[in-house]
Amino acid sequence: MIEKRIKNITLFNTVCSISLQLITIVSGFIIPRLLLETFGSEVNGLVSSLTQFLNYITIVEGGVTGVILACLYKPLSEKNKSKIEKIVSATSGFFRKIGFVFVVYTVVLAALYPIFVKTSFDYKYVSTLTLILSINLFMQYFFSLTWRTLLRADKKVYITSLVQMLCIILNTISVAVLVKFCGSIHIVKLVGSIIYVLQPLLFDLYVKKHYDIDKNAEPDKNALAQKWNGFGINVAAFIHNNTDIVVLTLFTDLKSVSIYSVYFLVTSGLKRLIQSVSEGIIPTLGHAYVSGDKKRLDKVFDTYETIIFFATFILFVSGGLLITPFVQVYTKGINDANYFHPLLGWLMILSETAFCIKEPHVNMAYSANKFKEIQKYAYIESGLNVVISVILVNKFGLIGVAVGTLIAMTFRTLVHIFYLKNNILFINPLKTLGRLAVFAVAGVLCYFISENFFVFNNISYFGWIIFAVKNTVIVMLFAILIAMLFYRDTVKPLFKGVLGKLKKGN
Repeated sequence: MIEKRIKNITLFNTVCSISLQLITIVSGFIIPRLLLETFGSEVNGLVSSLTQFLNYITIVEGGVTGVILACLYKPLSEKNKSKIEKIVSATSGFFRKIGFVFVVYTVVLAALYPIFVKTSFDYKYVSTLTLILSINLFMQYFFSLTWRTLLRADKKVYITSLVQMLCIILNTISVAVLVKFCGSIHIVKLVGSIIYVLQPLLFDLYVKKHYDIDKNAEPDKNALAQKWNGFGINVAAFIHNNTDIVVLTLFTDLKSVSIYSVYFLVTSGLKRLIQSVSEGIIPTLGHAYVSGDKKRLDKVFDTYETIIFFATFILFVSGGLLITPFVQVYTKGINDANYFHPLLGWLMILSETAFCIKEPHVNMAYSANKFKEIQKYAYIESGLNVVISVILVNKFGLIGVAVGTLIAMTFRTLVHIFYLKNNILFINPLKTLGRLAVFAVAGVLCYFISENFFVFNNISYFGWIIFAVKNTVIVMLFAILIAMLFYRDTVKPLFKGVLGKLKKGN
């Protein structure tokens, strides 16, 4: 019964997490298009750039969240209320400190950004927009992240997903209405920030109703002992997500930022879908590790890796074939910048492919609390990304920063494969590399078929949908062929399990 319950929760968490990302992706396409139509490429680039600079504060948060999750798995499994309260208290205190730091950082950014970044907007326009965009992040650090972390560790990802979905839908509706009736980007973003205040309020209500947490419990300082190791790891993740736009902001112009951000909508959306699948499985992986059952852990991880590899192949090969045609359709009628960059699209797709492939390996290391041991790889990746991007951006522009990210991400993925197999699970890394080779060959064949047999010449949403169906069918056929030839024993039980739950109404 316990094992059945775990599988059902994992499936439900995954479905809710995927649903959240689908809504996020749809919203992510709708809002920038509305901003492009109403305010132009420079405003869209300014919003994207400011958002990335504000997100620098997440460098600290992300590392600590991973450490706290690893610490919470065992006391939650053992229902150790006292230990849970102490960890939550330490977490809450730390996030409050980050909130205060964020306030100072935001004020400094609002004061300096308009001076150093090339833009046609005046100082007051940029500075006030910076402050408005910061409201959402501020509310998270002060009131939201502690409860989100607790719910994730307790395998209640579905709660956080449902609340976030509500806020995203309301924000999208508000943007669609406001751009038609007001001519101010400041008002549009301010209303959106106010809507996201709902998030911490709903989390607080849920935790008060379902958990008996003493907020004044003595903090467990040991719970944050590895926070700086987690910080180092999160630096790499942050740089992967944000460096390109920051480098483009500093060394090019806001129109280049807008071009990059439109392609990034696609690649980041696909990545979030993979992460949403991963999000539903991570708590089960963590609980399997602390159980001490090596056989169960190996099975969970192998299933996890197989799911991520197949999902990554299907989404990113299809994405690579469709990204530039989609951008052509998406930006049709926007003539203040050139959005046709096929090579940029493929380089960004490959970077995110490498990022997603490492998901099972890096999350296994996190669950095993190996933050200190793997932080050096994060630092190296960060250095490679920044240095190569800065060197190449002046000569190659958009392509240069994309190449820097791809090289850094490929390095990080490979070292994590070898680290995990040799230090935690003790499995030959050639097994994973062999999987990669099979999927890579299949991806090249899909590209060859698409380039030689499919032509995209109808630049409209209907034309793109027809083109997308043709390419996706080819990719799916290759995925099925790979499953039948190489992974039948792993994939077959997955399908049987899911179908069985659907038939029973679970």
